[in-house]
Amino acid sequence: MTTYLLLLSLHLVGIILWIGGMFMLALVMNAWQKIPSLELTPSLRILTAVARWNQRVTMPAMALSWLTGLGLLLMGNWPPSLSLMLKILLVLGLSALHGIQSASLRRSLGEAVLTAPAFLRHAAGLTLAASVIIILLIEFKPL
Repeated sequence: MTTYLLLLSLHLVGIILWIGGMFMLALVMNAWQKIPSLELTPSLRILTAVARWNQRVTMPAMALSWLTGLGLLLMGNWPPSLSLMLKILLVLGLSALHGIQSASLRRSLGEAVLTAPAFLRHAAGLTLAASVIIILLIEFKPL
């Protein structure tokens, strides 16, 4: 039981850091679109710091969330359910969204021009919606 609680605690810490980092990326990338190109140079220091945080904290937190989540799944010995499959699909979607955000920020910093897919304007809303649905699936297990 102690190992399970440790894994659960690490899982929650990973999720908090990962989702928080995704919200930060969404905020920064939305703000970048509103910065006039003449005023971009001072902002590049902040954007570089965000990219560094993403690389050193958010991405490892995502990996921690995945590893501990899979560990919890194996330890829990739960039967497969539609709720669990839907949750895994949503987490895969969040992982893909985070990858697109990260790649867009990294590529944009190299060019000093934001080059990101248009749907990333909605990354914060997508992250929030997926997170709420996952929490509801965990709490109520409706399916």
